[in-house]
Amino acid sequence: MQGIGILVKNRWFPLIFTSVCFGLLHGANPEVEKLGSISMVFYIGTGLFYGISTLMDEGTELALGLHAINNIIAAFFVTTDWMVFQTDALFIDTSEPSVGFEMFFPVLVLYPLLLFVFSKKYGWSNWVEKLTGKIEAPLNI
Repeated sequence: MQGIGILVKNRWFPLIFTSVCFGLLHGANPEVEKLGSISMVFYIGTGLFYGISTLMDEGTELALGLHAINNIIAAFFVTTDWMVFQTDALFIDTSEPSVGFEMFFPVLVLYPLLLFVFSKKYGWSNWVEKLTGKIEAPLNI
């Protein structure tokens, strides 16, 4: 995000670009083939959530931790024979693949709620500037 931001001299383009790239990188997952391209809403939305967390927190630690927790929980609790994670999970889903509200719940409800909680906990302010402001190239010393 930093390198792209310096090139384009703003914050919003790297946020959108890296979120879409995050989604597209997950587009090779077998879930997308089984559930269809609508599942990209989840992946791109998740990338946007991680990107906003990174910009607001001014570091990648929170986003990396959230991504790790998401993958660990997914690997430990539920698996199917058509998911990218083939683990010895606690539960095996044998139902037919389908898209339901659970695909959109994180993006539409959970992530905004988490951003609100994080903003209170970490004292995030100046959202417009941090997410859409201009970037100046660093000075060479």
